[in-house]
Amino acid sequence: MNKLTLLLAICLMCTPRAASAQTSPESAGKSLLRMPIVFVDLADDPRYESVRAYGRVVLDAREHPFAGAQVGVEDARAIGRAIGAEHHLARITVKSPQEMAAAVLKEIDGGASFFLMDAPADALRAVAAAVKGRDALLFNVSAPEDSLRRDLCSAEVVHTMPSRAQLMDGLTQFLVSRKWRDYLVLRGPRPGDVEMAAAFERSAKKFGARIVATRDFTPGTDPREREKNNVGLLSALNRDWDVTFVADADFDFAREVSYRTVRPRPVVGSIDLEPTAWHWTWAHNGAPQLNTRFMRVTNGRHMGGADWAAWMAVKIISQSALRTKSLDFKIRRAFILKEGYFDGDKGEPMSVRPWDHQLRQAVLLASPFSVVAAAPVEGFLHQRDVLDSLGDDESETPCRLNK
Repeated sequence: MNKLTLLLAICLMCTPRAASAQTSPESAGKSLLRMPIVFVDLADDPRYESVRAYGRVVLDAREHPFAGAQVGVEDARAIGRAIGAEHHLARITVKSPQEMAAAVLKEIDGGASFFLMDAPADALRAVAAAVKGRDALLFNVSAPEDSLRRDLCSAEVVHTMPSRAQLMDGLTQFLVSRKWRDYLVLRGPRPGDVEMAAAFERSAKKFGARIVATRDFTPGTDPREREKNNVGLLSALNRDWDVTFVADADFDFAREVSYRTVRPRPVVGSIDLEPTAWHWTWAHNGAPQLNTRFMRVTNGRHMGGADWAAWMAVKIISQSALRTKSLDFKIRRAFILKEGYFDGDKGEPMSVRPWDHQLRQAVLLASPFSVVAAAPVEGFLHQRDVLDSLGDDESETPCRLNK
């Protein structure tokens, strides 16, 4: 066994805490090659505006997932000592989507190859077009839009954030497994609401369920719009249904739905039972330790889906160096996209789908204070990989990056 192999074997047996106790990060960093991982986000990104109720009460203080990347880099310190190179996390915040592509190109010219993109879909499209053919991988850690996987279809983009198709397939598998097959859909006016509802309708058809009715709502309390903002009126149907699905990115209408429908039915989608990449109550596969490390970095904030996607992107990047025993970008890229399997603390080993570069992964079905189930749900099978029962299978997408 050569020296490098021995070091790698020792590294795999070390926890991040044990490794840091042997050698401080400060002393180790002086002798290690520093390899950048660049986190790119947008100032005043509207996706992170706090959700407020009347009286400016904050219902949901949305946070950028930079902390997830920080935890990932901290976890990877032992790997850095084994390979003689340490990943260094840098953050670039731009003022507008138009500046994002130029900022990323500048970093590529300066030697960076791996980027965590916390960007809205339109900004990510622009960056992907700008870096086409360059030695770079952009990890999408926060945009769930299916169009990024189907239409953008960029060889330079890897999606660690689950797609809407994956999320809705996971939710629908659970509902069907409970024999809840008839759904009332309440759909908001925003583009994200329309896309979310469309993804759910597609999943319902895929798994043999039915949309009984789709009702468009208008947020607010204007009495002139009561037929569009009154839950009782919206749910007054002439036939029964099993579950009420709500698509509401703003959350203001969704929080009013439970216990207000004409029939007493479970509510899912944007509230009550939500499909997500991660939830702070997940208690399996090493999740409690990850949640604890995240809360330590953030002074008590709970880890969410985008935080997990950023952490997972860093883990994939660092594992590519460890397991290929190489710092060459092309070798690591090939491992990430074609050969690698990764542990994301969600059970099934994960890998990148070759046809659209979406990370295969489990979906958690979470109520506010508990994970109710994880998908794929038992009984939903696939001829190749059970995780491919969630989201766009190769035959279901126009994206053909593997051709």
